[in-house]
Amino acid sequence: MAVTKAIVKPALLVWARDRAKVRAEDAAKAANVDLERLEAWERGDDAPTIGQLRLLAAKYHFPLAVFYLPEPPADFMPLRDFRRLPEADGTTITPDLAFHIRSAHERRELALELYEELRSEPQRFPLKATIKDDPEKVGQAIRDFLEVDADNQRQAARQDRAFDFWRRRLEERDVLVFVISGPHYAVELSQMRGFAIARAELPVIVVNGRDYSQGGKAFTLLHELAHIILGESAISNGAADYLGDTPDEQRIERFCDAVAAAALMPRDLLLSIPEVAPTGAREWSDIELRNIARNIGVSREALLIRFVSLKRATWEFYRDQRARFQEEYRQAAEAKKEDKRPVPIKRSVMLMSWNGRGFTRLVLRSYYDQRITLNDVSSFLGAKVKHIPALERAAFQMAE
Repeated sequence: MAVTKAIVKPALLVWARDRAKVRAEDAAKAANVDLERLEAWERGDDAPTIGQLRLLAAKYHFPLAVFYLPEPPADFMPLRDFRRLPEADGTTITPDLAFHIRSAHERRELALELYEELRSEPQRFPLKATIKDDPEKVGQAIRDFLEVDADNQRQAARQDRAFDFWRRRLEERDVLVFVISGPHYAVELSQMRGFAIARAELPVIVVNGRDYSQGGKAFTLLHELAHIILGESAISNGAADYLGDTPDEQRIERFCDAVAAAALMPRDLLLSIPEVAPTGAREWSDIELRNIARNIGVSREALLIRFVSLKRATWEFYRDQRARFQEEYRQAAEAKKEDKRPVPIKRSVMLMSWNGRGFTRLVLRSYYDQRITLNDVSSFLGAKVKHIPALERAAFQMAE
């Protein structure tokens, strides 16, 4: 029986594997062939069958149609990598993380096309800064831009919705915020906490949903926002740990941490708290840190870093406590892995987290205006048609 070969250009095979960050050995295994056969495909000495091409497409997280393009697509602008990774083999971006970076770029490009179809334009992002600027002033500029004050911030914190609160404010101003959630293509926190795509129109922030803390995700969100304000697309994986960074990278990361802290925990807000108001650095009990952090919707670690900048704690005390925080994080992650009980999450909730309210609303508006079909809505949001009514309700519900 004759085997039908896929008519695909070798350059597309090479491009797709490279962009997917998949090793040749792993690609060959996915296609059920040896390495020599894969290399022959990529040289053009042979070609995969349709079935083998489908296997490669699934491994690379690309639609099959990509392999039939006349030439490799133009690459997206790279993201500066600020992560400190313990990788022995030199790999810095995993296939799953590469998929999320591509997906964020693609949804942004789709959003721009939908705006054009609607004969509308997104708001231009107005905030700009350099690392020579005062982080306190930049943090206050963020609060002013997002119309955040102590009362509405505390209200969100009381509801344990700190991240949701800041996310909504950004999405209302045409910043796309996506969250990596669910079991598919998951990325460990040690690999990435967040990344930013800095653009004047529709900047993008992606936050790793494996951080289950609202305060922790809020800090990541504001840290990545600081990268956008600097005009710096970047990948990050944590605050206040700059080992392995170049001096230039250290300055940028410290600035972004300082801006995020100033936006989340402005000086006047913290000094209005009786326990914080007295001058001088001191040691803080875990109960004190927990109560203050919960009151304003931040993590204990972020709060303690802020206390250092306000001279209410020392770096030595922070470093001692950080070791304890890290051990708590590790134990919580281990407990999560060992707990095999399924967590019931509605598909509509997961899709709203993944796509964000801003992107979901834009897609639905395009459908209402008869610019796209219901099948397009399903494809763009990754939702079955039966889930779309629930997404509509979630997308347009009023903020609590």
